[in-house]
Amino acid sequence: MALVNMDFFSYYLGMDTPMTVLLPERRGFEPKPEPDKKYPVLYLLHGHADDNTAWIRKSNIEMLVRDFGIIVVMPTAHRSFYTNSRHGHAYSDYLTKELPVVAANLFHASMRREDTYIAGLSMGGYGAIKLAMAHPEIYGHAASMSGASDAYGALNGAKGMFSVPDFIANLDNVFGSKEEFYGSENDLKYLSKTLEARTDVPAPQMYMCCGTEDPLYPVYFDIRNYLERETNLAVRFDERRGSHNWDFWNEELPLILQYFGLIPGQTSGL
Repeated sequence: MALVNMDFFSYYLGMDTPMTVLLPERRGFEPKPEPDKKYPVLYLLHGHADDNTAWIRKSNIEMLVRDFGIIVVMPTAHRSFYTNSRHGHAYSDYLTKELPVVAANLFHASMRREDTYIAGLSMGGYGAIKLAMAHPEIYGHAASMSGASDAYGALNGAKGMFSVPDFIANLDNVFGSKEEFYGSENDLKYLSKTLEARTDVPAPQMYMCCGTEDPLYPVYFDIRNYLERETNLAVRFDERRGSHNWDFWNEELPLILQYFGLIPGQTSGL
């Protein structure tokens, strides 16, 4: 695949911002003009301590998709939780209103919801499900690996994994406060109900997974129970032995791609 590392000016962020992109490439074949070609696109979101280079450096994403005609867009969102921050930048608007247009204009990415996939890990897992629930007209498919589905709730049992001293202060900068988070457009439980009530567009195909030894497993288990008991949304859940690390995420990534039909293969239970 062709690898693009680029910076461009974001209207919604008001600054230059980087992203890493994998583009389909027929290696060894004479290039032919395809000006009207549109490719499915996977937006792959990084975790709290990473950036747009994380998936290229730490996963085998390129090897998995290199033969299957899909664009992979890996943006940077810093520590924003992919949210229009109360005291910060409008990362939700950037992801939903700007990035798909940029990808379509520059890279022949399809903007059809059926061709649009979003996935992420940890903070990015939360972001992927949140954005898909809030914007099913954009994203037809969404996946969360070890998602921080309730960052405030995670503080109860996972404090040791948050090494930066201002983690809690940053949550308040993003969401306002713990009290303002619950029941808001950033709360997955609230969003699942608003999604279920929509009649204008189907709910996205969703996949959520977490390792049973992951410090975030309790918040994953909580949102799983809620979605299964309180909604009729169809979500594929996967749990297996593993923790909050790339060993687990690299095992799950091909399963997610297979579940979405982006790469061939069968996995147990899918």
